[in-house]
Amino acid sequence: MAALENLRIFTLGTAEVWLNGAPVQWRADSARELFFYLLCQPTGHTREHIIETLWNTKPGPASSNRFRVTVHRIRVALGWSGAVQEEYGRYRLSPEIVQAADFQIFAQALAEAQREISPLRRLERYQHALALYRGEFLPLEEGEWARETREQLRSAFVQAQLELAHLLCGQGNCPGSLEAQSRALQVDPYLGENHHQNYMRCLWHLKGKYASIEYYRRFVRFLHDEIGDTPMPETIQLAEQIKGDLEAYQTEECPFARRLTQSAAPVR
Repeated sequence: MAALENLRIFTLGTAEVWLNGAPVQWRADSARELFFYLLCQPTGHTREHIIETLWNTKPGPASSNRFRVTVHRIRVALGWSGAVQEEYGRYRLSPEIVQAADFQIFAQALAEAQREISPLRRLERYQHALALYRGEFLPLEEGEWARETREQLRSAFVQAQLELAHLLCGQGNCPGSLEAQSRALQVDPYLGENHHQNYMRCLWHLKGKYASIEYYRRFVRFLHDEIGDTPMPETIQLAEQIKGDLEAYQTEECPFARRLTQSAAPVR
């Protein structure tokens, strides 16, 4: 088990497991797949459930033997018989292995940021946590079990970017706030339409009406092509205000900050 101190599990933007400075050799794709599946199921599952989920087959002598061999391969690959544990008919990875995964480290860092009271420390912790998110969770894995975790992590990343934008705005770092909003909207363009409105206002404030209207037109195309919808009246009205420069921001308060507390208006 001491060797697990040198275990590195990368799932964000890739799918790699390294032990003692070398990639783990699974000997079979089924072992690799089962390892990553159990990584997403900290409390584990029964052998029958796993067989049906991963291999789309009913439990029987052949599939049960395949499962036994696959579990053995994971234990051998990681050099520890306790790597996969069985308790009351449920199979799971050891907690030490789960905690070594980068997506778990990312989630823990976000939790620490959320608990921080000091705005400056909270800002620093969010920046640290977001730097850990290097891409989509297991991007090449198509199983529903991976998609669920992928969507949860993506949502957490997006919400953290919006919180970071808020904190940067509070520090008077409007360009940084704009970048954080941009990253959130790029990852999830289906965010509430009010977030797109906020981004338009910040673009207007920092880069002028032409940059803001260019973004608005891209958003209109997105709604038409991806959803078959049109912008909300409030968004259209905002675009007209921007085109005519009808509102001037002469105060030090960022337009994003003035609207952060508004409830989300989801993209329909």
